[in-house]
Amino acid sequence: MSEYVDKLDERVSILKEALEKKNDNPDYDFDEVKAVDMLIKFIIYFHEDKENEADGLYIYSDDKGAIVNAEYFIKENDDITIISLNDEQLELIVELFADVFTVNVE
Repeated sequence: MSEYVDKLDERVSILKEALEKKNDNPDYDFDEVKAVDMLIKFIIYFHEDKENEADGLYIYSDDKGAIVNAEYFIKENDDITIISLNDEQLELIVELFADVFTVNVE
């Protein structure tokens, strides 16, 4: 795990340096990004109350609107538990919600 923290620190250092260069030169082209994927997150609440408790789904779709992942969440005060759905549960979510969301990306 510590090697990942070190890698994060290294990335943050590179990003800080890039920001400084961009601030000095607005035409600076940060070329460290090799690819970009886009996920859109929809939040569906099944229950939410005044005591700051809620549960629901995070549904992730790609830029074409296809559901690619989903997670169940429970929030209690400031604590949140997120549970990944298995393949069978994800298929249920896809069948139920596939026609609900549309995405127009330009």
